[in-house]
Amino acid sequence: MVTGTISGREYTEEDIFDPRVYPRMKEEPLLNDDDCLVVPVRNENAPHFRRVGSPSFGTRLGRDENNPTHDECVQYIFDELNDDERDNVQFSTYVFNDNRQYEEQVIFKPIDGDNYSWFMENDCRTAFSDDTYIKPDLAGRDVAKFSPTSAYPNVILEVIRTHIPDQDTFKKLFELSKCNYHIYFYFIAEGNNSSRINHLRNDGQILTIRVSHYLIGGKLFKNGQEYYSQGENDSFEHWYNYLRNSYFINARENA
Repeated sequence: MVTGTISGREYTEEDIFDPRVYPRMKEEPLLNDDDCLVVPVRNENAPHFRRVGSPSFGTRLGRDENNPTHDECVQYIFDELNDDERDNVQFSTYVFNDNRQYEEQVIFKPIDGDNYSWFMENDCRTAFSDDTYIKPDLAGRDVAKFSPTSAYPNVILEVIRTHIPDQDTFKKLFELSKCNYHIYFYFIAEGNNSSRINHLRNDGQILTIRVSHYLIGGKLFKNGQEYYSQGENDSFEHWYNYLRNSYFINARENA
């Protein structure tokens, strides 16, 4: 059985030679139960649907955080991002001098905030050529552009309460950061939507999301300073284990 993506009608192989139903099949794309694009084949001995595509998503990397605080925070940020009354959104970080005095530096602000659409969880799924996908908590992109650029990056926001990205997921996020994606890590404490190192501020016109830890251009940052990068002789696994036990653990404990 297949389903028409426009009408939602269900079709079977027996319908392929039905003169009333077959014309409808040709009017819309068809997907099978595996989420593959198919076309009807009018073989007199064995009418069938031929696959002409692959499933939208293969094997998922990573797992969901099973934590109410995390889920409530994701929903809270999503609602703030989609607030029709605000004019724009920006992401910022604190930059510290040698005396531990800080200034707030904007990292990203859309030139036209109305063109950015924001998505949550299942609508954020990102597929890769190795038949895997990741499912970030939140993501946004400029719907008026075909490809992300430095001025119009795609944005991924990962809310972290109990679980940091595993190695496979982090590797995909790292690769995306090289392709005009901004990857922001938003650490929270139990029962809170913000922390000492992250918070939201809505002044009625601009929603400001302050982050301390993020990936941009294949580089990992903490408060505007590049963090320990992968050495030439370091395996990705070794580098990730170092980050897990320093960069991520320290941030989670300080949230």
